[in-house]
Amino acid sequence: MSVDLYHGEPASNSLKVLQAIHEKGVPFKSHYINLPKFEQHDPEYLKINPAGQVPTLVHDGRVLTESTVINEYIDDVFDGPALKPADPYDQGLMRIWTKYVDEVFRPSLSFLAWHRLIPGLAKSLPEGAFEERLARIPLKEKRDKWSLAASGGFTERELEGWRHNLAEVAERVERALDGHDWLVADQFTLADIAVFAMGNSMPRGYAELVNDEKTPNWMAWLARMKARPGVAAALAMPDHAQFIQPKG
Repeated sequence: MSVDLYHGEPASNSLKVLQAIHEKGVPFKSHYINLPKFEQHDPEYLKINPAGQVPTLVHDGRVLTESTVINEYIDDVFDGPALKPADPYDQGLMRIWTKYVDEVFRPSLSFLAWHRLIPGLAKSLPEGAFEERLARIPLKEKRDKWSLAASGGFTERELEGWRHNLAEVAERVERALDGHDWLVADQFTLADIAVFAMGNSMPRGYAELVNDEKTPNWMAWLARMKARPGVAAALAMPDHAQFIQPKG
């Protein structure tokens, strides 16, 4: 059996899959893709994932993309502790969380981050370099969004909508954890993995929304997550390719 995982830093969608593969205890070869250097758009990587995105899982030569799909595949195919509830209803609740992360939480974080960071990145590069990097992005939708962010083209209404989404996320997670250790069925699941992948940075980036006073349930849950050996191993991932034998 060969398992190769192409990923960026242990954050966002890369962290999502790194958690799952470590929690399951699946031995894998880690291929670090340096996103700030745009290695996800290098020709060799595009042969593996033509969309030029991370993460990508290659299992016995078969390629799988999209982090939520990869995580369900990892749970279904490999031995190890179950990351989905046994009850079909609870599985549905779990998928509502992962869908919410993919459609609301992660995009809102991404757009706000692009608004803050991309204009500075564009200005810091030599003349024409940013446009050259944009041209290497395979997905037109992402090229257009990066170009819009670089020009400061997001409207205040859009920015306020994304900020509102993050406030809603904070309230929703806090309510779900009231009296519970985990988000679904009092069991650690892919729902926790998905929310943590985006939410781990919230106390730093959006301290006005997630903090000890306003969201104590969220903060206690973060501590429980980080105490898990698989999650800790994911967060400690090195930034270079090597064979990984997960703990736990």
